[in-house]
Amino acid sequence: MRVLISGAGPAGLTAAYWLRRYGFSPTIVERAPSLLVGGYKIDVRGAALQLLRHMGVHDAVVAAHTDMQGAVLVDKEGKVINRMSGDDFGHRVGGDVEIVRGTLCQILRDHLGEVELLFGDTIQRIGQSSNSTEVQFTKHGVREFDCVIGADGLHSNVRRIVFGEESRFLRDLGLYLCVYSVPNYLKLDRMEIQYSELGRIAAIWSSRGDANAKACFGFAAPSLRIDLRDRVQQQQALRTVYEGIGWEVPRLLEIMPTASDWYFDTAAQIDMPRWSEGRVVLVGDAAYCASPMSGQGTSIALIGAYVLAGELAAASGAHPRAFAEFENVMRPFVEANQALGLKSAKLMRSGERKSVVGWLLKQLMRIVPGRMTEWIINRSTERITQAANAIRLKDYSPFLRSNEATTH
Repeated sequence: MRVLISGAGPAGLTAAYWLRRYGFSPTIVERAPSLLVGGYKIDVRGAALQLLRHMGVHDAVVAAHTDMQGAVLVDKEGKVINRMSGDDFGHRVGGDVEIVRGTLCQILRDHLGEVELLFGDTIQRIGQSSNSTEVQFTKHGVREFDCVIGADGLHSNVRRIVFGEESRFLRDLGLYLCVYSVPNYLKLDRMEIQYSELGRIAAIWSSRGDANAKACFGFAAPSLRIDLRDRVQQQQALRTVYEGIGWEVPRLLEIMPTASDWYFDTAAQIDMPRWSEGRVVLVGDAAYCASPMSGQGTSIALIGAYVLAGELAAASGAHPRAFAEFENVMRPFVEANQALGLKSAKLMRSGERKSVVGWLLKQLMRIVPGRMTEWIINRSTERITQAANAIRLKDYSPFLRSNEATTH
């Protein structure tokens, strides 16, 4: 069975790994010219850690973790108001692992085996018949596959082609996120420094093995409509939103135009009534993005890819049955994790509401900002831990190819 996967991120690479082990023939198409390395920090938690062990990559992921030593919370003048361990600040408990996204992707690719990879190409059209899908590529012409998996992120091309415009499924959380590299002029050694208030966060961190540091901004702006294709407009929005904040913010904004890498996006979720249409199915952020506000995007992407591949194997490639069971297994888990993102976004925007709760939160953040921020972080950790373990992984090992079963 030939399966095309769009996207060489954590979900796409994981789906390809398991499909190959079940005897399918996966092909990955990725618009980037090569595997994307670097990027921002992500976490793998709860049930997803068990999955890494099943794949035989857990030790490699742990060995490559960011090794963040701590976090320093400051006020808008740069005065230290609290210090936390790296794990406490990152909501990590037990064996939870933080790793740079590109490093995780490289580890997954290194364990992928013989899978066809089409870099620097995109899907233009997907036609479906009762027997196959016909895919028109930008560079590789027309090819036939038995199924197509869209693992191509929040702004999924496959979803747009098959299911319709993004606006039909996008749940905007009223927040924007920005990350870019800056020189490590503060000489940070696996440390993060953050200024936070209701509606605005600014941070700088260095992770292990990175010569540079990363600047990060997150802000509530429900009334702003920022063009996600216009970096100049995005940069001007940051200058406007963060005007009046001292600490390192002015310098980070001064460096901003020269940054070689640039991530700017809305914090949003994807809410779809169905994740499949005929022989096409979505997984990861393309199907059910929970947003970075959940702290669980990578984990539910990895688990979703595992379940999808496993259900295709269990159904002997009968896609209608496999896709239905994939949704049946994943829906409750996804909903629990999307609820995390909604709660975090609501808290971030609470300063806008003219309510007693909103007023009280603002006063507490002003009077005891360090303690208040720590309380918010600890409360979020409890919710994330519960949601990260809100699924029991099914055992699909009986469907491994005979020469693969001994290594499972």
